[in-house]
Amino acid sequence: MRFLVVFVSLITVATALNCYICNSLNQPDCTTNFQQFNRVCPVKSFSGLKAVKPVGCRVTRQYVNEETSIVRECAYTGENVEKKSNKGSLGVSRVYSQCSEPVCNSTNSSFHFFTAAVLVALYKLFS
Repeated sequence: MRFLVVFVSLITVATALNCYICNSLNQPDCTTNFQQFNRVCPVKSFSGLKAVKPVGCRVTRQYVNEETSIVRECAYTGENVEKKSNKGSLGVSRVYSQCSEPVCNSTNSSFHFFTAAVLVALYKLFS
């Protein structure tokens, strides 16, 4: 019986999804030193659903007027996307990416962040 409990525990740990989980507004290291925020994604309950497992990791760059923030989190819905943008209320826009591999919500280079920021700035300028 102990063997079964240990075996099931090992399988659960092996199949757990890790993502970087942080918000640069209250954790400034989330922007560049995010490796310290590597966490196991919890199973959550929301919108009347119970025990929803994470499907991936997400990183969102949010631009509110002149302020930029980065949110790294576990994703519970959606699919893999790269630099998808959406516009919120006046002065708010977001660029996000979602992936299904463990700890894949990093910024692989500052070039990607810079490119996204330039694209959003150009969009705001010409919209």
